[in-house]
Amino acid sequence: RLDANLISVVPDQSFEGLLSLRHLWLDDNALTEIPVRALNHLPALQAMTLALNQIWHIPDFAFQNLSSLVVLHLHNNRIQSLGANGFDGLHSLETLDLNYNELLEFPGAIRTLGRLQELGFHNNNIKAIPENAFVGNPLLQTIHFYDNPIQFVGQSAFQYLPKLHTLSLNGATDIREFPDLKGTTSLEVLTLTRAGIHFLPRRMCQQLPSLRVLELSHNQIEELPSFHRCQQLEELGLQHNKIHEIRADTFVQLMALRSMQVFWNCIQFIHPEAFVTLRSLTKLDLTDNQLATLPLDGLAGLTHLKLQGNPALSEPFTKESFPKMRVLEVPYAYQCCAYGSCSSFFRVSSQWEAEDMSPEEEDPHKRTLELFPGHADNHYDLDADDLQLDLEEAKLHPTIQCTPSPGPFKPCEHLFESWIIRLGVWVIVLVSVLCNGLVILAVFASPSYLSPVKFLVGSIAGANMLTGISCSMLALVDSLTYGHFARFGARWETGAGCRVTGFLSVLASQAAIFLLTLAAVQCSLSASCVRGYGKSPSLGKVKAAACCCLLLSSVAAVLPLFSIGEYGASPLCLPYPIPEGKPATLGFTVALVMTNMLCFLTITGTYIRLYCNLLKGEFSAVWDCAMVKHVAWLIFTNCLLYCPVAFLTFSSTLNLFLITPEVIKSILLVVLPLPACLNPLLYLLFNPHFRDDFRLLRQKGQDKGSFPQSCRADDMEKSSYDSTQALVNFSDIDHMFETPDSLGVRPILDSYSFPSMTLIPCQQ
Repeated sequence: RLDANLISVVPDQSFEGLLSLRHLWLDDNALTEIPVRALNHLPALQAMTLALNQIWHIPDFAFQNLSSLVVLHLHNNRIQSLGANGFDGLHSLETLDLNYNELLEFPGAIRTLGRLQELGFHNNNIKAIPENAFVGNPLLQTIHFYDNPIQFVGQSAFQYLPKLHTLSLNGATDIREFPDLKGTTSLEVLTLTRAGIHFLPRRMCQQLPSLRVLELSHNQIEELPSFHRCQQLEELGLQHNKIHEIRADTFVQLMALRSMQVFWNCIQFIHPEAFVTLRSLTKLDLTDNQLATLPLDGLAGLTHLKLQGNPALSEPFTKESFPKMRVLEVPYAYQCCAYGSCSSFFRVSSQWEAEDMSPEEEDPHKRTLELFPGHADNHYDLDADDLQLDLEEAKLHPTIQCTPSPGPFKPCEHLFESWIIRLGVWVIVLVSVLCNGLVILAVFASPSYLSPVKFLVGSIAGANMLTGISCSMLALVDSLTYGHFARFGARWETGAGCRVTGFLSVLASQAAIFLLTLAAVQCSLSASCVRGYGKSPSLGKVKAAACCCLLLSSVAAVLPLFSIGEYGASPLCLPYPIPEGKPATLGFTVALVMTNMLCFLTITGTYIRLYCNLLKGEFSAVWDCAMVKHVAWLIFTNCLLYCPVAFLTFSSTLNLFLITPEVIKSILLVVLPLPACLNPLLYLLFNPHFRDDFRLLRQKGQDKGSFPQSCRADDMEKSSYDSTQALVNFSDIDHMFETPDSLGVRPILDSYSFPSMTLIPCQQ
């Protein structure tokens, strides 16, 4: 053993007299050439390694006197070329390792190695394997030449190798045709991956009757021939191809086939009888295809089935379909409900009726608790007989690891799993729709003057009503699917109804926030403009700004429809963070929340500045403080109720706190839409304008048809003080209220039936 030294030269007489030396280790040194003359003195040498050196060339007849050599390792050198007769004299060589070198051409010198059984030259720079490359190596059993930039492989390169049982060719990206393997009848393992093969020859299995493992992944295969003559085939890998269908005769009579990997293809159709004869099949992977249905005939023996990534495959599976199943991966969590992940859904045995699985039991690492039903807390006290009985029962009723697991966001029975949430959502729906409708009627149908702030309050009510409508759609789905939501959950998530619900929800919530921001800014600008120019922004400009807010809200609501965010991530159809949500959804949510937080900061800063100026008495005009106070209440309630949503989003992003899915679901269903019913209540209960508008509407209804013109003029006069644009000086109003007797104002004011609290001086 001379390995792991710094030997750079081996003198010619170094091994003279060592006629019986059988093993020589010269690896991990600094040799730059083969010590030909020194090796000529070792006729009995059987194994030698020159690996991990810096050898760059193998000359002709380098090993001519090593006729007994059986194993030769030359890997991890810098070999770029070798002489045409470089391996002459190695009559007994069985293993040759040329891996991890810099060979530019196929080592044609191996033609003289008649007893060679194992050959490796992977990770080189070989670009072509010529015709009849191994014609002189009929005893070859294993060839490894993957990770070479191979562009050409002769059709006859691997012919007539009757002893070859393993052939591995990985990374030959320019290979377009499957090699002709005539005469290579003992091949058991064939790997041709990361190539450019487009089709398989129909006589492939006739040439390879002993094939047990066939790996053809990462190719361009579009159509499969019939494999029925590969009777000994046990493992088949066809992943990452372009296969479109599996015909009835594709896998017919493959009695020994145990594992089939067909994921990442374009399979749209599988013949109903495609798997009927696969009696030994236990593992089937169809992940990421385009399946809409899966034929179940012949799949009763499966223990592992993977179907994720087939969004159109939403049909539920019963336990009877896969009685031996251990690991099941399905597109939707609802399909796992049949396997005990939720209570009372597709249950067929008393054990499933009795068990009420907890989240811990859904964890595959904690499944051992299921071996002892009813003794989760004290199973260590079981005696030997009880333990034996439980183990036998566990064998009769094996547990199934089904993913994705159902949970609060993927419920099996009810969309709203709590009656408190169900009643809360219905209350929000009724209050938001009715009360916001009443606000809209009072604001836009009243004959009183429509001020800019009042217009924005009515617009906010319209947005809040849309929130109520979106919540009503969820409540309706919960009612229609009560007790069996899993049957319809997948279709609801992927359907147009869910997208419409999510669109309305985002549109309404964003429009309400943007319009509230506009209302706060308008109040501040109106006061400033009155002080500086004697007038406030016109209603037309405010309407134009409101249209811009609606446009921005529409853009935010449309983005998830174009895969920026996602509405169908949960049956709630909201693009807000849920456990195990997609990064794209989380990014969209964070951007949305950051935008809303910026709006609330702008609102708060604007109103603080407005109130500070009011307290200083810097404004010289009176305007409608009732609406100013109403907007302030809206700001307070909306900011307060949005805090849990913002906290939830950032906690999910930064993993700051562990928040249970139940809490997240409650916040999204109840807290998020709650402003939609509180906002109109604040206007209906505390704003004097509603009482005035309601009275005017009632009078308008009573007087309709009789003296319409006079009534309208009278009502307009009575409601003139409702305007936020009343330009009455503070000094005049102060005199009117402070010295009523001397000025004779109170009798005049009393002569008019002004609504109470219509005009409130802001300095008071």
